[in-house]
Order: sequence, then structure tokens, then C-alpha cells
Amino acid sequence: MSRFEVGQILWGKISSYTIAVSLRNRPGGPWLAIGPNCERFVVKTGPENRLQKEAQALRLFRGCGPLRQLVDEVQDPPSLVLEYMDSSVLSLVKKNKLARVEAKRALQAAAQALVALHENGIVHTDVKPDNILARDNAPGGALYKLSDLGDCSPADVPSNDGNHLIGAEIFCAPEVLLGIPWTAKADIWGLGATGITLITRSYIFFPRNPPPPKDPRLSLAVLQIQNDFYGPISRAAFRSLAKDSDLPLLQQLEESYRPFPLSKASPLVRQEDVEFFGYIMRADPRERPSASEILRHPWFDGV
Repeated sequence: MSRFEVGQILWGKISSYTIAVSLRNRPGGPWLAIGPNCERFVVKTGPENRLQKEAQALRLFRGCGPLRQLVDEVQDPPSLVLEYMDSSVLSLVKKNKLARVEAKRALQAAAQALVALHENGIVHTDVKPDNILARDNAPGGALYKLSDLGDCSPADVPSNDGNHLIGAEIFCAPEVLLGIPWTAKADIWGLGATGITLITRSYIFFPRNPPPPKDPRLSLAVLQIQNDFYGPISRAAFRSLAKDSDLPLLQQLEESYRPFPLSKASPLVRQEDVEFFGYIMRADPRERPSASEILRHPWFDGV
């Protein structure tokens, strides 16, 4: 991973870019860069295989409005030049600057991006508030885009066999946390979990005393919370999907199921939210709607 210096000039395939500042105050960036006509861009570095995967995916979606666009590629050092966006919706939520209607618009844009990805056989794998970006001064109001395709995956590759964790645990679908083979429906759960965060301004699936990230106990703790909100996560929900070795844990989740309605999670939750997220957050991935079906839900009326 490259560490750039302020004033360093990067040469891409189509233009040059001058590094201005690190956007996250860390050696790996991302970095704000200025083009020859004073345009702002973001330069992203990282493991070369992730950069190549993201660039390959983004080339397929040139002109796709709800996905952050690839502008240029730099070979030395390996990095991507991306469309500039002002902030993530996560930062807006933390600053209490995301109104309810804007939360809906942000989730709508993410769903539109998932339609494009899924129709082309690509799973994003990491849908979360930090990966939905906002531009404040766009014509017609704030503009929202889904970003970060570095971990995207074809929907039918062997890596989807459940043997590795994708995304942040609190936005992961139950089948991912259980180690069960996943599909594009894992993105749908992540979309719903993201929407709940934007509306409640909190992480409802985050344990009170969480183990460290990637600790197997964290997955179990998140599963239990998911189970109470949108369970039961049961043997019936994963019929023909789960392995025999998964059945004891599924039975344990069934027996520990204590329903806790979303309406009690936050005073910001309205009945339309209960109905909308109940429609999305189904334990059985086969029962979850597609991204295009979600966009037709009345929750988005008037947005």
C-alpha cells in the first residue's frame, strides 16, 4: 500500500493528478488529488489484487449513475483515481446531518446500484453506511452513490461456499455469519441493515460487550441479536442450505429466540419502517426480495 506525499504527481492513463491531502489522516489514504483543471478526485491505494478487481468491475459500469465512477488508473504506484464525493452517509449520520428523506434517497441509490450489479451477476459483499457516499452540491440536491467494489464477487464462484467472512459482521446476513454458502441475497440483508442504521442512527445489531472484530464469538453475538429482531434463525429457515454440522447452532438459536420488535429499538422508527424492513430482513435468504422489488416498495413513495 502506497504512502503519498503532498504535492506528489501521479500519472494515469489519461491525465495527471497532484496529491493534496489524506482524507482519513492515515498512511493508506484515500487521498484527495487535484487534476490539471483544478478538478477534485479521490486516489485509492490498497492490495493490488483488490485494486484490479475493483477496476475490472467499475469498467463494466461506466456511466452507471448510482455507482461511484472510475476516472483513471495509475500503474506506478498501483492506484485508482475515482470520482470525488464529499462524505459518506455514515459520517452524516454521526453528525446528525442526514434527514429522514435523505436517508431514503441514499438507500434508494444503493438499491439502484445493487440492481445493476446483480443483473450482471456481481455481489457487492460489503453494503454498509460507510460505502454509500454523498455529494452535497449536486444539481437537484444531494447525490448518493454506492462505492467500494474491492471485495465484489461473481455470484456463482467457489469463494461463496461459506468458508470465509465477507463484510463487517453487523451488516452481514445470517447465512454469511453461519458459514453457509451465500448469494446476492446477502447484499439485500446488508442493504436492510444499512437502512435501519440510517433511520435509527444506531447499530442495532452491535453487541453491548463485543468481542474483537473477526473473532468467531462476534459472529455468534450478532446472530443472536439478528435472531431476536428478525428470527427465528432456524433449521426450517435454512432447510437444504445448512450442513448437518450447522444444525446444533440453528437449534440453539431457535430455542433462544426472544422476539424484539424494531419499533422498540428507537423512537425514530415509524410503522412504515417496521413494515419495510420486515419485508427485507428475512432469515431465509430465499424469501428476501430482489433489489428491484425493494425499489417498488411504498416506503420510497415521494422520494
